[in-house]
Amino acid sequence: MTLVELLHVVPTANAKVILRELGVTRVVMRGLQRLSGSGVASGPARTLRFLPAREDVKPPKVNIQRATIDTLRRGEILIIDAIGSPDGAVLGDMLAARAHANGAAAVIADGVVRDIAGIRAMGLTVHARGTQPEPSVRNLVSCESDKPVQCGGVLVEPGDYIIADDDAVLVVPKALADEVALRGAEMAERDEFSQALIAAGWAIDEAYPFPASRAADFERFKRDRTVPKP
Repeated sequence: MTLVELLHVVPTANAKVILRELGVTRVVMRGLQRLSGSGVASGPARTLRFLPAREDVKPPKVNIQRATIDTLRRGEILIIDAIGSPDGAVLGDMLAARAHANGAAAVIADGVVRDIAGIRAMGLTVHARGTQPEPSVRNLVSCESDKPVQCGGVLVEPGDYIIADDDAVLVVPKALADEVALRGAEMAERDEFSQALIAAGWAIDEAYPFPASRAADFERFKRDRTVPKP
């Protein structure tokens, strides 16, 4: 399995536990909600930053927002630092359609979006602070891409990995991604084993956290998905 495929089976709750054990705790974005999509989205981060517009300051000649979305690659997750602004949507159905056509796994915005019904219809995963029909052009300007940004109060560097599920959006530092993926995949299988024990009638304390006394049962479970009866 690839790194992204391994991370795809790691819930944000498990990834948070692993990262805490590795000494990194400031990784969970705050204030964002899932607005579109389902299941888990995981992939490497591309970044885009907005600043407040001002009448006397000309925006860049190149529309950095559109240029960044045009160059998204399959499996990437676009992280938008829109300073949490509620005053203009930084994603609508047309830009989302381009991101989706390029194979982007998700768009995560510290700001607001619009045309959410259309975005939901295409199935693109989007997490943001909410919705707003006004476009961003009047109040915000895209200023740079592929640089470190903040999103939901968390530092995101280009190439960091993102896991987004129904619980949270979490940043996995790129230097730790392999460790989180391998340990997370093992933790996911242990959790599945504990769930199977509980379903079979074992008490919680006999099933979770993973009991060392059940190591042989766990190895059997990995082979044939069977568990002992209580």
